[in-house]
Amino acid sequence: MRFKLAALPLMLVATTAGAEEYNSFTNATYANTDYTYSISGSSGSTRNRGYDADDFNLGTTYFFGGKETLGPLKEFEYINKVSNVSGEFYHHNHDSDDIDSFSVGGEYFASNGIVVSAGIYDVWETNLDYQSIGYLFSPDLLVKLNHVDDDSDNEFSVEARYNYQLNSTDYVGFNLFVDEEFENRALSSKYFTHLAGEQYLTVEVAYNSIEKADDYWALGTEFFFNQRTSVEFNYDENENYHLGMTHFFNRNIAVEAAYLSNNDVSGDLDIYQLGLTVQL
Repeated sequence: MRFKLAALPLMLVATTAGAEEYNSFTNATYANTDYTYSISGSSGSTRNRGYDADDFNLGTTYFFGGKETLGPLKEFEYINKVSNVSGEFYHHNHDSDDIDSFSVGGEYFASNGIVVSAGIYDVWETNLDYQSIGYLFSPDLLVKLNHVDDDSDNEFSVEARYNYQLNSTDYVGFNLFVDEEFENRALSSKYFTHLAGEQYLTVEVAYNSIEKADDYWALGTEFFFNQRTSVEFNYDENENYHLGMTHFFNRNIAVEAAYLSNNDVSGDLDIYQLGLTVQL
């Protein structure tokens, strides 16, 4: 009896720190963009101009199997292997000019390793549909052939996703994208590590090379104080930076807040974001 009482706190900690499992994810995000800049007139005077826009995004994804967390409630395996369907609605308002768009799609993983997906996007006056077929060579390697049709052109691309497991928790993931003419090449990587206790860290890098355009790179990191609370920072080639935080009130509901700006743009650019996530 004395041993059981002594072991009880350890059992409670193990239960609290155990992985959670979810099937559906719903996100709602609101963003306000405020951009103020000055222009010079012919007489040498200056006038202030402004740009103010509101964006609302609502998306949901349902997985036909459990998605297990890696510790933090918002972190999951690098290569998804669960069939799913998704839908998203986006609304943009600027000076009474409204733009709505939506998308629906799905992804199916067969037992023999074949992966197929398809979806459609309706963005303003543009319709776009995509299809892909791939093969899961192992739980750590997925290769896909993608096709995109935007009513005016057909584009093919190849995408490969690889996960290198360092230990029971840490991994380094790589994603390679190349279009059919090798004009667009993108490589990204994500490092996920367990620091100590309930603390985790992610580091992400991305590099994109496009013919007749400047190369693009982006860096990002997120620190998890525990399973429920984290802060993140991102910075890219165009001197855009993003500072955000996420907090789960319980295992199902989280709020996100972020601030975005640009060091290189002429004028004052401020973007404020608020988000709500429901995981069930």
